[in-house]
Amino acid sequence: MKQKLILVPSTRMDTNQKSDRYEDKLVRIGSKARSNLGLSNEKSVELWPSTSTKDRINRSRTLSIYKAFSADLKKSKEGMPAEQFNRIGFVTTNTFNYICGGGAEGYGDIWLSPNIDDTVIGGDPEFILLNADDSVKYAGAVNGFGSSGELASDGPLAELRPDPTITADDFVENIRSILKKHPNTSLISKYKWLASCCWGGSGKTPYNGDRQEWPVGGHIHIGTPLKIAEAFADSNYFKRGFYMSLCRILDELLAVPLMKLDGKDESIARRSHYGSFGSYRTDHDRLEYRTLSGIWIAHPMLALTVLGTAKAIIDSFFKMVESNNFDEKYVGRGETNMLDHNFKSWDKVGVTKDIGTTKSSSEMASILNNYEIKYNKSYITELTKKLRGLIAYDQYAGHIDTLIELVSMPYKDLNTINKNIKETWIEGEEFII
Repeated sequence: MKQKLILVPSTRMDTNQKSDRYEDKLVRIGSKARSNLGLSNEKSVELWPSTSTKDRINRSRTLSIYKAFSADLKKSKEGMPAEQFNRIGFVTTNTFNYICGGGAEGYGDIWLSPNIDDTVIGGDPEFILLNADDSVKYAGAVNGFGSSGELASDGPLAELRPDPTITADDFVENIRSILKKHPNTSLISKYKWLASCCWGGSGKTPYNGDRQEWPVGGHIHIGTPLKIAEAFADSNYFKRGFYMSLCRILDELLAVPLMKLDGKDESIARRSHYGSFGSYRTDHDRLEYRTLSGIWIAHPMLALTVLGTAKAIIDSFFKMVESNNFDEKYVGRGETNMLDHNFKSWDKVGVTKDIGTTKSSSEMASILNNYEIKYNKSYITELTKKLRGLIAYDQYAGHIDTLIELVSMPYKDLNTINKNIKETWIEGEEFII
């Protein structure tokens, strides 16, 4: 659980010459403050600024807890209220400037947690531009609509690149702000903006070019907490197993339910090009989860449902890995490519066994790639049990329960979801539930 810490630079730490003390990796906290903050039995904590999400990503640091120098405690106690003194910690000037950005004077009011907190989510969902006759307008050919920025082209498709956030609500608001206020909206205002899974190949008018189908991505970016990123350095097996297990769990608990919204034809068509089972990408120690289509951008309520459920899965996964001391065996080690179609032993991987996502890789490949799935009562019951069994369910219950309600709806009702982004995000058309 995160708490506020008063961080103070210590000249005593700066000048400590003991060979067994690398002070830049320590936070020194007095016994009273450790007790007050619930850190009496903790060996390390993560510190980060209580400012923006970017600072949460770029200025966090994991430090070992060590006893404070008596001179630092005495000096601070003389000029500080008791409430602040009981949550004070000392670091070197170098560490202080790194965390606080060098702009704070005297002390910094920051977040502290001995556990994994405030995980970060991002994404770059795509959507289609359509002419008046519903033929595709190649986004990269729109005059002035370049390939960089928060709203830009990615070849044939338009792409949103909001800043990452800690909460699903904030990420949805970042998307809404871009769609309503970004200058590039004027460049594409005459076209229809459409959320989709795979355009063309299903009776729709394709782009007039060599390619007849356009797979539309709804990629989600999952920031790796600092404690886990640091564990990567100790074991490449842990890193590979970690990402493959996380991808596998997201496939079963998020991608498969959302296939019902994609529809069979478009789901199969998209995954023949992109986002099939076993396809994952890592970048800068984060998972770019590429299995989802762009259908979730159809409505802000749908986006919030999907992102909130993703956060519930991600946060639960991180906490389970942390509670098992970042054990490489708990995430499957990764010496074998567990996302190969012949891998059968997900029930032997600790984290997937605990969450209940133990179908073989070949079975998952058949479901995802070939739509071999029946969304019947038995499936809904099983999905509900697994999602509501997540550690983070209580925090994200509204998002999860909405997803379950959606997947329980008949196809004919789901087909009425308006995918016109202007009408849903800008004009505020209500969602179907």
